[in-house]
Amino acid sequence: MYTVGLIGIGSIAEGYGKPEDPNSYCHIAGIVHNPRVALAAVADLSEERRDNFKTKWGALLPGDYREYASAAEMLAAEELDIVAVCVRGPHHFAVMQEVLQAGPRAVFLEKPPTCSLAEMDEMVALSQAKGIPVTVSYSRHWAPHVLRLQELVAGGLIGEVQQVVGYCGHSFLSFASHTTDLICQFAGYCPTAVYARGHVPEGDVPEGYEPEPAVDTMTIEFANGVLGTQIGANGEHGTFYCDVIGSEGLVRAGIYIPPFARTKEGPVDLAALGMPENASVFTVAYGQIADNLDGGPKAHCTDEDWVAVHEIGFAGIESVLMDQRIALPNVKRDRKVFANG
Repeated sequence: MYTVGLIGIGSIAEGYGKPEDPNSYCHIAGIVHNPRVALAAVADLSEERRDNFKTKWGALLPGDYREYASAAEMLAAEELDIVAVCVRGPHHFAVMQEVLQAGPRAVFLEKPPTCSLAEMDEMVALSQAKGIPVTVSYSRHWAPHVLRLQELVAGGLIGEVQQVVGYCGHSFLSFASHTTDLICQFAGYCPTAVYARGHVPEGDVPEGYEPEPAVDTMTIEFANGVLGTQIGANGEHGTFYCDVIGSEGLVRAGIYIPPFARTKEGPVDLAALGMPENASVFTVAYGQIADNLDGGPKAHCTDEDWVAVHEIGFAGIESVLMDQRIALPNVKRDRKVFANG
C-alpha cells in the first residue's frame, strides 16, 4: 500500500464528494476507495478547512493520518510515496518546487499544471533530474468506459482514426483542457501546430499575469495525420465528450454520456465488448499511479503527455492573441496567464 500526502483541501480535493458515494469526483474519494493507497497526511493553511475535512471524511480515514498547517511542514515530517497537489493554479509552481525537492516517488498535480511554459520547463527539468513522474489531473480521462473505448479504438474498432472533434468551451488551460486531453487520448499526444479563435473575458487579474482567454474553436494538427477540432460551444450531448471519426466508423466518448460506437455495419454492441462498471475517476487514476510504482507503465497523463496538452493550450492562447497558426513547441514561453482553474 502506498502512502499519499494531500496538499490543499478544496473542492477538487474533497468538496465535490460525499463519503457515502464511492464514485465521488474528488481526490479523497479516489484514495479511500482504492486499496492500493492510503492517506497519510493532509496540509492546508486553513484550520477551518482541516477541521471540516476531518468531520466530513473522518469515518473513512486512517486513525493515524496527520494534519499540517503548511506543505513545507508536511514534506519535512513525512516520507510519502505519492503527493497530490490540489492548491489553485497560480500556486502550483512554487508548491511543486517544494514537493519535488522533498523527493516523493510520484506526484499527482491538479490542472492547470503551470501558468507559463517557462514554469513548465523548469518543473519538468527538476522532475526529470529527481526521477519523479508527474501525473496531471485531466481527471475526466480516467472514466472507465472512456478508457475502454480508447482500447477498442486503438485495436481498430473503427479503422484508422482520421479526426477527433471535442466539445467544450471556456478557458484554454483550465476548463477546456480536459477536452484537449480527451482529443489527444484518441488522436495521440503528438501535436505539431494549433490554430485557434477565442476571446478574452473581462475582469482584473493579479499584477504580472495576463487573463486566460476562452476557446471559441481550435484546430490541432498531429504528426500522425489526425486532425483535432475543439468546438467551444457545447455539442448536442453537452460537454466533455468527443466524436472519434475513423475510416470504418465513429466512436462517441465522454465522462457524462453513454458510450457509443458505429461501424459501416451499424451500431456496435459495446456491452458485448466488455464495457466496465462506473468508478471514481480518481480511484482509477490512483490505481494507475500505484501500478507504475509497482514497476508497470506510467499512468496516463504523465510527463510528456500532459506537456503536450499544456503546449496545445498555450499555443491556442498565442494563436488567439496573434491571429496566426502556431507551430509547436511554442517559441514564446514567458507568457504568464492567470490560470486559476
